[in-house]
Amino acid sequence: MSFVSMKVQPLVKSAISGTSAMTLFSYLVSEKKEENFREPVILADLLSRLSPSLRKSDAIIEGWGLHYLVGLMFAFGYHKLWQTGKVKPGILSGSLLGAASGVAGILVWKTVFKLHPNPPAKNLKKYFGHLLLAHVVFGAFAGMGYKSKVTEKSLI
Repeated sequence: MSFVSMKVQPLVKSAISGTSAMTLFSYLVSEKKEENFREPVILADLLSRLSPSLRKSDAIIEGWGLHYLVGLMFAFGYHKLWQTGKVKPGILSGSLLGAASGVAGILVWKTVFKLHPNPPAKNLKKYFGHLLLAHVVFGAFAGMGYKSKVTEKSLI
């Protein structure tokens, strides 16, 4: 394994772990509450409404891509903080960072829904409450993913 891949591996594991856990959480809550809290699907809907000629399948792919890209950006911020050594990576720091990210995420989503020319009908109060919890899940799993050990043998 190269030096560069060893340096970015914790960041990638953190982003994938956090985003995947958050997404699973959102899908499970959506089923339980019978509401759409699935971020990639909502992103796809927003994209489709901006560009009606966009095929639904392409919008879904773009929604998933955007969702994981944002997860990578949040994980990069955590990574930079954890690299300083002032904060140790783990479930607690990840959860706290996730809560802060949730507030940031809510502000971004609020802006998107406000500026979008044709946003989907959504109970934003419920959605934003869900987003805060989903980001805590993201942060906790990002912290665990960051700390996890992956060796070349475990990948084979």
